[in-house]
Amino acid sequence: MSVSDRSGQPVIELEDVHVVLGSNLALDIEALEICAGERVFVLGHSGSGKTTLSRLIKGRTRPSTGRVTVLGHDPAAPESRRRHRRRVAMIDQEYHLVPRLSVAENVLHGCLGRVSPWTSLLGWYPAAEHAKAGAILEEVELAGMENRRVETLSGGQRQRTAIARALMQDADVILADEPVSALDPELAEDALELMVECVARRNVTLLVNLHQPDLAARFASRFIGLANGKLVYDGPPSGFTERDAELVYRGKPSEKPTGDSRQDDRLAQDLEAADRRPGLHLVGD
Repeated sequence: MSVSDRSGQPVIELEDVHVVLGSNLALDIEALEICAGERVFVLGHSGSGKTTLSRLIKGRTRPSTGRVTVLGHDPAAPESRRRHRRRVAMIDQEYHLVPRLSVAENVLHGCLGRVSPWTSLLGWYPAAEHAKAGAILEEVELAGMENRRVETLSGGQRQRTAIARALMQDADVILADEPVSALDPELAEDALELMVECVARRNVTLLVNLHQPDLAARFASRFIGLANGKLVYDGPPSGFTERDAELVYRGKPSEKPTGDSRQDDRLAQDLEAADRRPGLHLVGD
């Protein structure tokens, strides 16, 4: 099922995309467009290709074949990589905050792409950036906690800090990979509501990987369902039927790629770890 009457300009386009990780076909998408301002929730079980799709959009993974265009360019192209990473923020499942630093310092890392590397290395951020961080912390209901070390925060507070850091980036697209998996159901719902409200105020395009369709339906303007790397649903939450859920969460045996589908998650995690480098870097690098 596809959505053809969507308004707005496409900011993300995939055409004949295949991603092979090891011996596993992790992603196989013939065509996909996501338009500016959409709130897209990507559904699927572990190994369905959700993380691989996020990595393609962020520019952390290249397609084995096919074309990926984000905000008008190839997200993995070396000549545009730094600019792209400023325009596409990512909230990872583990948040990747710096535990020994304060909440404010972690949030200020979101502006690394627009300040001098030397001043940021010394922690000398412009007054305007400090003011912006303070306003965002108030927006995510962390006002007064600027000087708390992240390692002292609860899970919900860390999640809000990660959201604040992504907002600080002033990105055009925000990706969130299972952002509430570590929270209990009530906190998860509150966190998603906060994230969607903050993004809507900025008219930013949002993609959220999630397991729970009932929770996603409260906030999404569109569902994308993946099973075994293939697109099996693309449409409004109201049209997501039990049959669609069956395809997304069980998949057709004939569609299962060779090898263990859990390799997608394991290999993506290995690639994620390889992306991490010591020292300061743009959020989501």
